[in-house]
Amino acid sequence: MYIYANKGTYSCNNKKYYSKLEAILESKLSGQQVHWDFYDQQFSAIDWTKPSLLSIDELYRERAQQLRDNYDHLVLFYSSGVDSGYILKTFIDNDIKLDEIYMFGAFAEEKKRFRELGNTKDPGYYTREVEYIAKPVIREILKKKKIKITEYDWGQDMLDATKDLDWFWQAGSRFGPDMLVRNNFHKRFHEHSDMLHKGKRVGFIYGVDKPRLFRDDKSIYFGFLDIILTTGTNNKNDILGETWENDEYFYWNPNFPEIAVKQAHMVVDHLKATNQLNAITHLNNNGSMHIPGFYQIINRVVYPTWNHGLWQIKKPTSSTYHEVSKWFLDSGTPELARWEASLMELERQIGSEWFNNGTIRDGLKGHISKLHKICDY
Repeated sequence: MYIYANKGTYSCNNKKYYSKLEAILESKLSGQQVHWDFYDQQFSAIDWTKPSLLSIDELYRERAQQLRDNYDHLVLFYSSGVDSGYILKTFIDNDIKLDEIYMFGAFAEEKKRFRELGNTKDPGYYTREVEYIAKPVIREILKKKKIKITEYDWGQDMLDATKDLDWFWQAGSRFGPDMLVRNNFHKRFHEHSDMLHKGKRVGFIYGVDKPRLFRDDKSIYFGFLDIILTTGTNNKNDILGETWENDEYFYWNPNFPEIAVKQAHMVVDHLKATNQLNAITHLNNNGSMHIPGFYQIINRVVYPTWNHGLWQIKKPTSSTYHEVSKWFLDSGTPELARWEASLMELERQIGSEWFNNGTIRDGLKGHISKLHKICDY
């Protein structure tokens, strides 16, 4: 097993950083480019042109068992979406023990602001997905399995966190309101730290992510994207050297690269068969990386036994002013004003050229890892 910084490292001017923002500041001073290393050496040692002969579900089972074998206590962060949902399904279907399911959201604040929401798919009503999908699924599981259920209502913590106007330095590469509290995942409940103090290994599993494919005029490649990693938790533990917090990305991991390779070939084969290769993002047009229709296609390919007709909220449209925090963004409170003041200061210090469309509202530009060739056209 590799001992690693969970979210890769940044380098600039021969200096290594766990913080993307610090690497950007070095770039501004030195004029050198920023490089994101997401296990370049380990992933480059893999032959990406040859997928495993095992089925994707068999690979998911092996990955789940690998995690079980390496940790005393496994915690799955479960949003009810397909990525984390398929991980849960994998553990349950293969009778591999999962110790804890962790759900999160501003439950009380949303109920206070919106009252009855119905089954709207509007991403601004995040807790509806938990209520309509996650909790019913878990109730059925608990009839057969003994799994600890943990809920983190982060609403008040988010409001309190705005008192630190410099919070963004430890937020990774996303700055939506939820990033004020995502670093609390491992610190909020003392049971986890107690286990660690007793010498037990605790693994926190995230459903990151679907294959990210790119193409030039000749070939198709797999590339990891840094801003996706903090959709799980942020970089604070790496920045502070808290290496005991083991964030395990189920699908993107150097300890089990077979999943990423297999998924990539499954998607490419499907796109070839359906004459849709032009749906893959061209390297000269990185602005089109988030295409909902394209990732719906991917979901059906890489999660073959999922119920794809399942009700689900839509994905947020922005990484900063995103709808999942609608209760906060519409609040008009002093906390909102402090959060926005921090954003403006961050944009001033970093410079608008580092943000999509020149504004922090659209988030930092992503860094793609070293590209790994899947095939020629």
